[in-house]
Amino acid sequence: MFPRSIRFRRSRAEVLAFSALERALSDDWVVLHHVCWIQREEGRGARDEEADFVLAHPRLGALVVEVKGGELRYDAGTGWTSVSRSGAAHPLDRDPFDQAKDRAHSLGRFLRSLPGWPKGWGPIGYAVCFPDAVCTSPPLPHMGPVLLDARHLADDALRARLEEIARGWAGPRDRPGPEGVEAIVRALAHDVEIRHPLALDVAEADREILGLSDQQFRLLDMLAGNRRVAVAGPAGSGKTLLAAEKARRLAAQGFRVLFTCFNRPLADHLRAALADAPGIHVDTFHGLAVALAGEAGIELRGDRGSRGFWEEVVPRAFERAVDRLGPRYDALIVDEAQDLAADWWVPLQLLLEDPDRGILYAFYDDNQAIYREPKLPEGLARFRLSEVWRNTEQIFAAVKAYYRGEGIVCVGPGGPDVEVRGVAPERLRDELSRVLHRLVAEEGLDPRDLVVLTPHAADHSAVRGRVGAFVLTEEPRGGRDVLLSSIHRFKGLDAPAVVVCEVNRYEKEGFTRNMYVACSRARTLLVVLFTDTEGGEAVPG
Repeated sequence: MFPRSIRFRRSRAEVLAFSALERALSDDWVVLHHVCWIQREEGRGARDEEADFVLAHPRLGALVVEVKGGELRYDAGTGWTSVSRSGAAHPLDRDPFDQAKDRAHSLGRFLRSLPGWPKGWGPIGYAVCFPDAVCTSPPLPHMGPVLLDARHLADDALRARLEEIARGWAGPRDRPGPEGVEAIVRALAHDVEIRHPLALDVAEADREILGLSDQQFRLLDMLAGNRRVAVAGPAGSGKTLLAAEKARRLAAQGFRVLFTCFNRPLADHLRAALADAPGIHVDTFHGLAVALAGEAGIELRGDRGSRGFWEEVVPRAFERAVDRLGPRYDALIVDEAQDLAADWWVPLQLLLEDPDRGILYAFYDDNQAIYREPKLPEGLARFRLSEVWRNTEQIFAAVKAYYRGEGIVCVGPGGPDVEVRGVAPERLRDELSRVLHRLVAEEGLDPRDLVVLTPHAADHSAVRGRVGAFVLTEEPRGGRDVLLSSIHRFKGLDAPAVVVCEVNRYEKEGFTRNMYVACSRARTLLVVLFTDTEGGEAVPG
């Protein structure tokens, strides 16, 4: 019985019919009470349909049962009339048998329109039940084969009568079977859950965060009269956003702008974001150095896989290239400036027409100095940001635990709680699979909004490749692909949802900075899976 106990009780007759069907029918029968669907027909639009009962049997097909309470009379001249217990008569608009027939036909059309409906399944017939009245006159020809009244409500009589009516509808082309009964239940009586998925909270918080961004541009108005500025701020304070807007404003005034940073993914993101602003050249420090060395005809010798090649050979070649090629920009914007070595600033400034007084804006965060201790050029006016806009209050609280510096405040919205738990290394892939499945399949997040961060290079990560139903890769191409990135490479970028993994709380070297950078990448949802080991033993979370 669907439902298991009757809930729609406005009709006493339907309550009687429900109880009789519950007592009389075996488990082979499926009984659905108060069934509703929407029928769509070309040229007629959509209309609401309902049936008092739908009965289905794997060998007999289905019946739509229309239930009528009280007494009914049929007059050949005036039609059908309903008579209440007090004797009051009320004309009926429609013949109840025609009504049952129309609903059976409508249900059949609806079921046949469903994907996967078994071809030829049937029959789908109808019956009309009068549970508290008896037909004392000979029925009309269209009534007799489908009539049920109070005499049939005894258990054996009801079961036998329903089987008789159902067999009467059977035709040579009808093909009943259990698959049709299962399809009827799936279509008309499956469980429905209307819940609040996490994706809605993420989307709402994300809209608020992105909406706050415009207010940050007021700072640029305040700094407009300064040619050389260093802007410090915590992760999420909008440094990259301000840097990009400053570059746009300078380019709009006719300045030739060089916008540089350390990480290639950040440079790629900025290049795409500023593609509609002519006059801005975006590149990483090393990408720019290699390109200019090639333009100047300077050969780069050494092992490109070694740190010394990128830390020493390329910067020296950059200086020689600038000396040969001369200046070519009016303004220099540097994002994540804490990542640049002290002597790298020399060739960058020599690219300016006025190296000493040319426009230079450096945006940095001491707490994100993963590669080296930061050292900026002298003579820059210092300005500090203290408001964090990018993260929800919950993520800000997690990030602040790893922040070292002056007071910062969160102006972002509330959002989902941060999830933190410990996982044994050998169980990490299984746990990560469960987390991704829950976030995508159950909570409705788009895999494109998810990033998995690890302290290791992506190609050395223990979670690289297929993890459950997902593929963790540096180059997601849609479907169930999820971006996997090292914490270092994702610095300067952000995502709506971030999962941090492969971090060991007992590894003191770089732990605090790694966690500060990784957690602050999440705008609205953060999950941290610690894989702790101490003395070779996993530490439970």
